[in-house]
Amino acid sequence: MKNRTPLKILAGCTLVAFFAFSCSTSTDSTATSTASTTATTSTSCTVSYTAVGKVGDNSSNLVTAALAKSSSFTKGLTVFGISLLATSGVSDAKLLHAANVTAELLDNNEDGTVDNLCVVAKLNSLSTYVTMYNTDASEFNTDTLVAAGAAKNTGLGANETVVNYEDDSSHDASIEEIFHLITQYGYSNVYPTVFGESNTSTSTMAVAMDVARGSTTPQRTLDEGDNSTGWDYNNTSCSTAGSVDNTSNDKAWYFYADTTADYQTMQTEYMYWSVSSKFGMHDSTAGLTKASTEWCPNTKAKLLAQDVTMYNLIDNSTYAFPTVTPDASYGYYTFTTANIITF
Repeated sequence: MKNRTPLKILAGCTLVAFFAFSCSTSTDSTATSTASTTATTSTSCTVSYTAVGKVGDNSSNLVTAALAKSSSFTKGLTVFGISLLATSGVSDAKLLHAANVTAELLDNNEDGTVDNLCVVAKLNSLSTYVTMYNTDASEFNTDTLVAAGAAKNTGLGANETVVNYEDDSSHDASIEEIFHLITQYGYSNVYPTVFGESNTSTSTMAVAMDVARGSTTPQRTLDEGDNSTGWDYNNTSCSTAGSVDNTSNDKAWYFYADTTADYQTMQTEYMYWSVSSKFGMHDSTAGLTKASTEWCPNTKAKLLAQDVTMYNLIDNSTYAFPTVTPDASYGYYTFTTANIITF
């Protein structure tokens, strides 16, 4: 059942639409959460968060209502500290859809507690945000936000924010774009040797991606390719795809071909395809069609069979990746238009 009113949790503190690992008594809808997570070293993370909040309410967040307005955004809200900013052409329903997806990706079991506290802490410390437009990114300009130090964001079109594959063709791009924000600025920074994303990365994930691209010697730029005009692959069809146990490692199951993208973008996309396939987002005929233009293991079973290295990496409970596809209906809290403020 979704909670529509403030809850009193039996942990010695009063909470509103959020839960904490440890907290001090509070009545102002905030509390401090502390937890430890381990990759190769132990890291202590502390962050104050609420499931829903107002843009600009957190003094440590560089994204303010005034800056959002100056960038041509007209409304927004925060989800676990991440700002969602929308232009006038974005309907409240689409903005709330994105808010629900954000909450589900960060709190996948929907119990009010974020799944990876250190990732959320990093996303908060970097003042990350989602820029939401109706059909075109020219509807806004983030120059004033960037000048103020708030440069970590992802773009999302309302026209591509849809029920996942409901029309047997279109995936819910809000899942993809918001997940990009989480991995690029969260996981990449918290676990740089494991999930680091950059044009020079040699993280465990980046090395796995190179194998998925059919080579243990990565092509990091277009200029390094055979013809200097594209990304080189020995195959671009799943009918001839390789797998991690292919001894020659010369057949790809990931053949991202966007010539406007760089090596870091390839890693961001590889993270998305791997995790979203594992949680079943593309497990349909439409999903297979969508994925197969650049990615072969579109289901959990295929990923385990074809890319066991990456499967085991993201299956490690230490990292707490989402395991259930978001459906834009967050079970712990009901987002409403009352949560949206105008600028």
